[in-house]
Amino acid sequence: MKKLLRRLVLLGAIAGAVYAARSYLRGESATTGTAQIVFDDGSTRSLAPNTTEGSEFIDVGRKIVEIGL
Repeated sequence: MKKLLRRLVLLGAIAGAVYAARSYLRGESATTGTAQIVFDDGSTRSLAPNTTEGSEFIDVGRKIVEIGL
């Protein structure tokens, strides 16, 4: 039983490493990102990446980070 558990843990670690390497080589990020807008009055609005507005704000945010502003 203990030997089987060790093999399952090892198999899971190998599978996780393969998945992480594959994602890294494809250039996929771990998180897709969300856009959170903070207004002057302190209220916030979060936009999901699967919406049109959210994807636009996320793209703008990534470009700003690349530029270094």
